[in-house]
Amino acid sequence: MTPQDDQCIFLDELARRWRQSPDRIVELAVNGALPLWIGFTEVSGQKAARKAPGPRKNKAKPTAMTRYDRIEVRPDLEVLRQILGRCDRILIVAELACQDATGAPMVLTNSVGEEWGETSMIGLKPAALFARPEDARKFEQKNKIVPHTIHIKSNNPANPDEHTPLAAPHREHPCFAPELHAALACWQALFADATSPTLAGADIRAWLQRHYPDFSRAAMERIALVVTPSRNNRR
Repeated sequence: MTPQDDQCIFLDELARRWRQSPDRIVELAVNGALPLWIGFTEVSGQKAARKAPGPRKNKAKPTAMTRYDRIEVRPDLEVLRQILGRCDRILIVAELACQDATGAPMVLTNSVGEEWGETSMIGLKPAALFARPEDARKFEQKNKIVPHTIHIKSNNPANPDEHTPLAAPHREHPCFAPELHAALACWQALFADATSPTLAGADIRAWLQRHYPDFSRAAMERIALVVTPSRNNRR
């Protein structure tokens, strides 16, 4: 699953942004208040059957199975209901009911074909669900939500109690830096509410692997170095 990091706000980031639980975010999607998407790679998809032209008695004509190197879809409400209350578990299904970017219903599968006599299951990780930035902003405006931001202590000796809001960089900015964005998102996920640096570098890399699998190993190491808290507040 590899959605573009400049086109998505992942489930845990939404939960932090609105100070809600991941289950509450999924519930919003179930109620139709917020579209949630998920990306898959190397899967097969089949659009809903189309009615063949002619008399009504003609049966619907199934569409051909298409192989996708990468696709982003919206899981059906029934799929989201199965996730609700189980956001820490992977949902495994033979076929995933969803909608494509045009809203057309379809199913995704890892099936290698009946002629091979075997079917691979497809897994949905709730943590990989995401909202598009424009949808998140519309939801915030409609519900008058002020996104949660973290604050860093000022280095201004004249006002040591001054705090500066630290917000996520805008993806539309011409100087947007993907690694900086990933580092900030990772820090917010793992350390924003921590009272002590109990997590190790392996936890940081695991988080990056889960949310930014397209990043190279070198990029993840750079980000992990930046995100890892300093034990003595110095570098």
